[in-house]
Amino acid sequence: MDWKRNREHDYIRPMHSDIRSQLARADGTVTDCLGRNHMSISEGLLEKEDLRSRLFGETWRTLIPEVFRDVPAYYDKGNAVASLGSCSRWSAKFATAIGQHLPPGANVLDVCSGTHDIPLRLLANDPTLEIHAVDGSPHMTAEGQRRARERNLVIHARVCDAHALPFSDNSFDAVTLQFASRHLEIIRAFKEIYRVLKPGGIFCHNDMLRPASRVVELPYLAYLRFSVWFTAKLFGSSAESIKCVGYFANAIRHFYTPRELAELLEGVGFAGIESRSVLTGIMSYHISHKPMAA
Repeated sequence: MDWKRNREHDYIRPMHSDIRSQLARADGTVTDCLGRNHMSISEGLLEKEDLRSRLFGETWRTLIPEVFRDVPAYYDKGNAVASLGSCSRWSAKFATAIGQHLPPGANVLDVCSGTHDIPLRLLANDPTLEIHAVDGSPHMTAEGQRRARERNLVIHARVCDAHALPFSDNSFDAVTLQFASRHLEIIRAFKEIYRVLKPGGIFCHNDMLRPASRVVELPYLAYLRFSVWFTAKLFGSSAESIKCVGYFANAIRHFYTPRELAELLEGVGFAGIESRSVLTGIMSYHISHKPMAA
């Protein structure tokens, strides 16, 4: 599939079969898009990313775009069910934590912005911010723009691939990414975010991760399978959404724990990482910095 000709329908670009062959040399050093060798990601994390690509690559390419065509109107309600009712409160805490790092008038990019939840929260706290938003789904983007217009807020949005951001190097004071990494080639996406951040800028990531405790993980994944099925039935989801009922729990089972995500951020080149989690990772946010010397 040619992603350029079909970018309104594809959430991500087609992938090669081996993430390690794309990102790493034999000595484990990872190069950026200009060939600079300042990133080093462990073999274990590269293997995990390779496994994610092999397990879910076809779902990311074919089903996820159709899911996000179907869900904009009830997206927030579905997240509330999946997160045991805590999603909105957690996002509010995340937005507050971001705001503590932002000067007035900061230039912010929200990646995989969906319905613009984080941009709307940030602008409610500081209307001087200039916020750009990108997402792979024109349907989610349209819903986000509708919500912004209702509040008389301006968010500069475009539909594009999160793995190939259409911005110059060192463009933004901050980049945010919420509730989308499970559907991405995360190393490639993090490298792009690193590229467009200004030195000294912050990357703020928030998602449902794999709980570090098996005592939490097993019942949570069972609940998640039920909640996705229940939400799909309740809101009359499309056949594509029904097909993804098992995927959402499996994507978390093969995702990163909070500690692994921090290690991955460091491997990409970020520093000064702070994080906070609920129930060992059911929800977790990380705020990291691009070094001034980058």
